[in-house]
Amino acid sequence: MGKHSFSLKTIYLAALTAVFGVSFLAFAVFDFYSQQRQTEAALLEEARTFAREMDAVWQFMDNSQSVINNTSDGTYEFKGLHCSLVGKSVGRLFSAGSDYAIRYTNFNPRSEQDIPDEFEAEALERFNANSSVKEHYGIAEYQGEERFRYLQALEVDNSCLSCHGEPAGELDVTGKEKEGWTLDSVGGAISIVIPIDQQQQTLRDNVIRDVVFFLGITVFIGAVIYVVTTFFVLRPIGGLHAAFGKLKRGRMDAELGGGHAAKEVQQLVGGFNDMAGDLRDMYEHLESQVEARTIDLQEANALLEHQRDKLEKLNESLEQETRFKSDLLSMVNHELRTPLTSIITFAQISRETCDPGRESDRRSWEEIEKNSQILLNMINNMLDIARSDAGSIKSTCEPMDLGDVAASVKGTMAPLARKYEVSFRTRVASDVPLVNGDYEKTLRMLENLASNAIKFTPDGGSVELRVAYDENRQVVTLSMVDTGIGIAPEDQERIFERFFQVDSTSTRKYNGSGLGLALVREYADMQGFAISVESEVGKGSAFVITVPKRLIVGEDDV
Repeated sequence: MGKHSFSLKTIYLAALTAVFGVSFLAFAVFDFYSQQRQTEAALLEEARTFAREMDAVWQFMDNSQSVINNTSDGTYEFKGLHCSLVGKSVGRLFSAGSDYAIRYTNFNPRSEQDIPDEFEAEALERFNANSSVKEHYGIAEYQGEERFRYLQALEVDNSCLSCHGEPAGELDVTGKEKEGWTLDSVGGAISIVIPIDQQQQTLRDNVIRDVVFFLGITVFIGAVIYVVTTFFVLRPIGGLHAAFGKLKRGRMDAELGGGHAAKEVQQLVGGFNDMAGDLRDMYEHLESQVEARTIDLQEANALLEHQRDKLEKLNESLEQETRFKSDLLSMVNHELRTPLTSIITFAQISRETCDPGRESDRRSWEEIEKNSQILLNMINNMLDIARSDAGSIKSTCEPMDLGDVAASVKGTMAPLARKYEVSFRTRVASDVPLVNGDYEKTLRMLENLASNAIKFTPDGGSVELRVAYDENRQVVTLSMVDTGIGIAPEDQERIFERFFQVDSTSTRKYNGSGLGLALVREYADMQGFAISVESEVGKGSAFVITVPKRLIVGEDDV
């Protein structure tokens, strides 16, 4: 069980609470926003209605000017009852004794009472800046309280121009200077202020009512869901948990009834009952099965013990045979080396002292020398393998000149190369440093590589030993490069195994035991060198011995 695991009931309650909490908050915000928008819409419609009524009063007075200012006999007599005066008077009468306010305002008005405040000035600036804007409204402060404020632009018609038109500065019938308006001018605005206390209280009441109703509905739904889930899901799962506890304590009689559970839980309960029944059956036969298995194990252990004794005896016998074989092989190889060395020495002396005119004798002695050298190399390889198996080969580590090693390889391999009509060359770079290693084993490695290269290179081919220093990698490389028959990619790793022969027919043709390359790898590993091969069938091979930086002799080592 996880360190921070929770029960299904806790998770379920937490999920329901989170969902209901988010839903309740979202509904409260949405309802408040909707109620606020509806309240503003109602206030706006109320203000527009007041504006239409005041505009109707204004138009009525404008249309009645001829009747008011003309006597019954048609004589014009200005009574001073013009539309602006009547409109303002009606507005003051309407506002008296209430929180409503209706008045007219404009920039540079004829009456100080009509001077616009900050909100009205903002509206007038919009009306004058854009003739398509006819309304300006919003919640703003008025006489220290928040009110709904509405302004409607007044359009200038021909009747307005008689008192406010051009030329500017001329006195009109009321004795006031004209403003110089035109039909495109804004004749001020009707400013209406509506109290919002009642509307805000109504908004709060509606939001509280809606929120309480929503809360009641969500709580009811959540309770129903919780009761249903508890009865049909959580309670059966709890019983299932208790039954698992019984099984854990070894009570195999645990069984559940899922009559009131959901379909999926019933399937789970049925699976549990089937499992419990299978466990009971297995438990009933467990003792007999354990007894049978115990007898089988005892018999198997006895058989294994007998086989182990036989294997120990067989191992002892194999060790004796291996020791005898190694001793015999070492003895035979050692005894063969002495006469072979003598044969090679006498063949060399005879070849060198042979009469120059008797070419056939010289070739015979040379053939004896070459074949004896091949046989001696094979015996040396077998002897070294036997010593390696016996663990008696040791490697020295002392400075050696690879130029001397290359010269020795050339002196030994030159007769073999002439026999197979293959050119053999050595090339040692001038910057090759001294390296630490075993002179004799390094010489044997290169002789084996050269011998293989010469034997598997057709007549007229070439073999070259290259000794170089790679300054970038700081390693010394000894490369035996030939133009021989090559090695297939799938055989390039296996050629270093003991007695592995790529092609038995080739081995018979070129004489080989399959030990030379295996010995090269063992000597390389013993000295800390690396051996690799690059080859292509029909084009030749390149065996590369790499001496790492740590084995290169520096100035401090000299």
